[in-house]
Amino acid sequence: MTPASAPPADDISPAEIAAAAKALGATGGGTGTARLLSLLYDSEVDVAEVMRCLSAEPALAARVLKVANSPFYRRAGTVGTVDRAVQVLGLAAIRGIAAAGCMDRISVPALGRLLDAESFRRHSLAVAVAAQALSARARCGVDGEAFMAGLLHDIGIVLLARLRPQVLADALAEPSDAVQPDHPRAARPSDGGYVAAHHPAWGTRLVEAWGLPPWLGRSIEVHHAAPLVAPDGAPLSGIDTLPALLALGDGIAAAAGFGLAALCDSAPAPDVAAALGLEASACNEVAAGLPEAMQRLLAGM
Repeated sequence: MTPASAPPADDISPAEIAAAAKALGATGGGTGTARLLSLLYDSEVDVAEVMRCLSAEPALAARVLKVANSPFYRRAGTVGTVDRAVQVLGLAAIRGIAAAGCMDRISVPALGRLLDAESFRRHSLAVAVAAQALSARARCGVDGEAFMAGLLHDIGIVLLARLRPQVLADALAEPSDAVQPDHPRAARPSDGGYVAAHHPAWGTRLVEAWGLPPWLGRSIEVHHAAPLVAPDGAPLSGIDTLPALLALGDGIAAAAGFGLAALCDSAPAPDVAAALGLEASACNEVAAGLPEAMQRLLAGM
């Protein structure tokens, strides 16, 4: 039976987004996920502030300790405080582990084979890790921002799954599925292209509702069409490198087995790496190290 027409995704209202932001567990005030992520990836925050953040979040502190005591670090049973964990893991790793814990709080609606929550989280984390590593290699100076942007780059898919599940299901239906000529999906690609084209804008609207930094929304909105120069025409640098870092990180994550092919799978343009001053060998090294980096990050899951 052909499903009934669903409201188009581009009619999502501000009120719906505000309600979804709250339902997704990432409100901007209190100790919400958005606040924690913003704090963890504030380039000016000091170690003491991160420690206070973790002290107020027992579940995140426990996760950090679990990773520090994992076989990867050969410290099993010897790390009993967050302060000691920072010495063992380093602040960058602590931030990554805590951010992974924050992602666990975001309730990803289930759409069966169309949206698997675990795969979505692993994809988001893989892009975050890859983008951060690329930023470090290209000396962009936005390593923390790249991680946070990678973590949330596909959050628009979650918004769509919650507010317009039928639109997502229609857009990703198999080509063999019967679709009437007047059905909304008849004018959309059967390979998920509709979702690929629109989810960055939905993600931008969601992070704006969460009160996250404006640069984050901008980088999410254009990460599938990463500009090769800064807005003033100058070479990419600083915060302007984020869309390109996300595009490369997305491709590297997919190649390493952390992609979302059924939802969004597009390779970056070949000149994106060049715009960042990165050789192919540097990208290959990041790709080669991604599986182990993910194992370390996920050791506390």
